[in-house]
Amino acid sequence: MKHHRLKDLVKKFGITHEQEHRALSDCRATFEVINNLKKLISENGIDLSRVNQKLRVSDITTRKAEFDTSHPLYEKCCVFTGTLEKMTRRQAMQIVVDAGGKCGDNVTSKTDFLVLGNFDYNSGVKGNKSGKLKKAEKMILEGKDITILSENTFYDMLESEW
Repeated sequence: MKHHRLKDLVKKFGITHEQEHRALSDCRATFEVINNLKKLISENGIDLSRVNQKLRVSDITTRKAEFDTSHPLYEKCCVFTGTLEKMTRRQAMQIVVDAGGKCGDNVTSKTDFLVLGNFDYNSGVKGNKSGKLKKAEKMILEGKDITILSENTFYDMLESEW
C-alpha cells in the first residue's frame, strides 16, 4: 500500500468508520484493523520474528584475523543505499567486513564508497535519488573523496568472493 494511514487501512479491510478523527471511533476502527492484520498474518503463515529488526552495521562482524591488504575494500568504509538485486544488504556488508573494510549506516566524511542498489520499490526516494546519494553528491562537490558505485561495479570489486 502506498500509505498506511487509518483511513487507508479501513478502506482496504472494508471496515465501517463513521466518525473519522473522533477518539472512540478511531480506537474501534484501529482495533478492527489490528484484528484483520492478525487474521491476514495467520492465514498466510507470515513470520513476524524478523520484522522491524533494523540492520545495524555494528551487528556485522568478522572472524577473520588476517586480511588481504591489497583488496580494494581493505580499510575502506562502504555505505549502501537502495535494494541490492543479487544479495541482501547484510550479505554485502559481511563481505566488506570480511575483506577488512567497514560499513556505515549513513554517508559521512569517513565514507569511501556509496553502493547504489535499485530505488524502484522505495516510495521514499524522490527524483530517483536517495538521501544518501544526494548527500554523497553534495560532499563530492565540496571536495570529499567518495566513489559512487553501481551494484555491478561493487560486485566486480569482490572478484571471486561471492
